[in-house]
Amino acid sequence: MAAVAVVLALCAVMAVWSTEESSASTPEFPPAAFYQVPERLPAPAGQPGQLIRSLEIKGPAATRGARAWVILYHSRSMDGHDVAVSGLVVAPPGDRPEPRPVVAWAHPTTGLADRCTPSHLGVDGIATLRGYWLGELLRRGYVVVATDYEGLGTPGLHPYLVGASEGHSVLDAVRAAGRLRDAHAGGPVALWGFSQGGHAVLWAGELASSYAPELQLAGVASASPGGAVEAMDRDPFRPSPVPTTSFAMLIAAAWHDAYGAPLDILSADGRAAVERLRSFCPPSAGRTPPALRSDPRTVPAWRALFERNAAGQAPIPAPVLIVQGGAEGAAPLRVVTRMSRRLCGFDDPTALRVYAGVHHGQVVDASGDDVLAWLDARLAGRPAAGCGPPAEVPDAPTRPRTGTRLGAATSPGVTPPAR
Repeated sequence: MAAVAVVLALCAVMAVWSTEESSASTPEFPPAAFYQVPERLPAPAGQPGQLIRSLEIKGPAATRGARAWVILYHSRSMDGHDVAVSGLVVAPPGDRPEPRPVVAWAHPTTGLADRCTPSHLGVDGIATLRGYWLGELLRRGYVVVATDYEGLGTPGLHPYLVGASEGHSVLDAVRAAGRLRDAHAGGPVALWGFSQGGHAVLWAGELASSYAPELQLAGVASASPGGAVEAMDRDPFRPSPVPTTSFAMLIAAAWHDAYGAPLDILSADGRAAVERLRSFCPPSAGRTPPALRSDPRTVPAWRALFERNAAGQAPIPAPVLIVQGGAEGAAPLRVVTRMSRRLCGFDDPTALRVYAGVHHGQVVDASGDDVLAWLDARLAGRPAAGCGPPAEVPDAPTRPRTGTRLGAATSPGVTPPAR
């Protein structure tokens, strides 16, 4: 009877949010109950990208007439199981019957705990794009869809920097947006991601042909894609030794949970930090104790996982643009250059642009105008240039237009309130 009661309660929740109708009481943030699903979704499993439910929320204030929805959709976990994933869809003003082009945004690191879920903040959850860049995408008539990734806000673990999981979440978010009647999403698709999201869109590109062949993938723009090997022994904003507020803690916690990777590479303080990250979002960098007691690259189990989740291991059926800061820490230039060369080896038209003097937290603002022009060309069907040497962009603008937090221990993101 208890099980029946749970099912009935969930059915009631789904009934409330099974439509896209808006009203005068459109909420700014989705309620916590929106994300409630059984830990194991009931059989039969939904097709990847099929909507579980959607709820219209307030659109971005800076773009009058734009509409937004929080969505819950079926996707596939790193090992192929049916999972529920949440995200956001924002449609430009106006009601047009023909399909609109889609830009899938993949967010940077926010954390592992459910309270770190971007869509909890409504449209402001698209933190790195909010305001200027989101407005520019909507002004061009593009539908923007932003996944939260597997396990953020929904049952189960968040497999941080696990490529297959991230790629599935991104591609299935595009499919789900196409099922929102009033969004009119259904044209060519471009992917744009930063840091963790830069890694995610490259993996989505690699998986697209086999996993989502029906999508018209036009281009993949990856900003400072995280290199997991370097992220484990380097903090993006501070020199070695790695502090307990670094990327290393996120990777260690997530990969220990996902793969059983050994935690004996961590100091005692590092292990304590791992436990905190299961419940709290990453704090700002500070003078904290060293996290590592040994180099994970020398441990076979960890090295195998680094190689397994590295981006650039398979062809991408669309042009690729990688943008990178010249003063990077989180995604060192040598790693990104190596990634670009691997993609070129598959005859993928891949361009690498390096913005001189630009740090990790400044990359989206420094490269944004160039990325938008590149996305416009790809979505319009114009061909991209082939591979060539990295192009350095001198004196790149770094004025903040996104509300990005600079100097944080992890990629700029959001720290939603506890729910």
